[in-house]
Amino acid sequence: MLAYIDYPGWRRLITDFNELNRVLTEDIRRAASLIVMIGGGYDASMDSDFLRVWYGVTDNRSLIEDVNAMVVQVRRGLMGLDELGAELVRTLDKRRYGLIDLIMMNNYLKLTLDVNAYDLGLIILYENPESILVGIREPGDLIPNKLMSRELEVDLDAKCMVVKRRFSIYVSKQFKSGVNVVDWSNPGIVPYTKFTSMRINGVEVSDPIFTSFAKLHLRITSRPAGSKLVLTLPKAMDVQVDSDYCGADSFISMPQSMGLSDYLAVIGILRGMGYTVLKAPFTRVDELVKGCGLG
Repeated sequence: MLAYIDYPGWRRLITDFNELNRVLTEDIRRAASLIVMIGGGYDASMDSDFLRVWYGVTDNRSLIEDVNAMVVQVRRGLMGLDELGAELVRTLDKRRYGLIDLIMMNNYLKLTLDVNAYDLGLIILYENPESILVGIREPGDLIPNKLMSRELEVDLDAKCMVVKRRFSIYVSKQFKSGVNVVDWSNPGIVPYTKFTSMRINGVEVSDPIFTSFAKLHLRITSRPAGSKLVLTLPKAMDVQVDSDYCGADSFISMPQSMGLSDYLAVIGILRGMGYTVLKAPFTRVDELVKGCGLG
């Protein structure tokens, strides 16, 4: 397995299930910052450490039991991935949940089945918390292919106080595309804004995965396709980049908080798995695809 925890003051790669269980049970708050990049094969019992952490974070036993039952059915060959996607939408339409539940759900699917909502033909989008905090709501008008929506409530820190804010989430059907964009920068759910532009006056105004979906109409996945991969830079780095990256099979968006040592470690792990891995001189995957004339 391969995962990254993007918790403030505690950012690192995780490469095995035992380490993941230890790290999350030591501090369950880290679970909301987990991004599972490569998974599959994790314990699918209700007694697993990850489900115990999920329950400890949100206390949402009904959703946890529903998602676990789906995983078990897929493992036993009683449900295909198309059916899993449809059942997931039905479950999200009827159950109570919060934003953390959606993060935990996607990571649990990745750990057990090596898929998340992306690989089921879906994309889950949520309203930008920074806008909500200052009382600005982001309209969902620009979100295409909507299947369902839900208003949720979240507690946010504002000037040493906790304030409650309402926000929207949407589940949309993905586009079909010949370009494989892999999102390893979000835990299977994506913040949206009222902008589909990449930048305005040089300032980033949208998540690159949201732009890839809503403006470029690209298919987002969590799993690389093919053997030749190109990775975005997490941020501007003093690292030698490659020049023939446009011929890659998959374009991978990396976490912007990742440091150079972890970034190079990911490259080494992927090369050890038999992939050809290239580094592109872009920090946004939408600009990378656009720069290659594919978006």
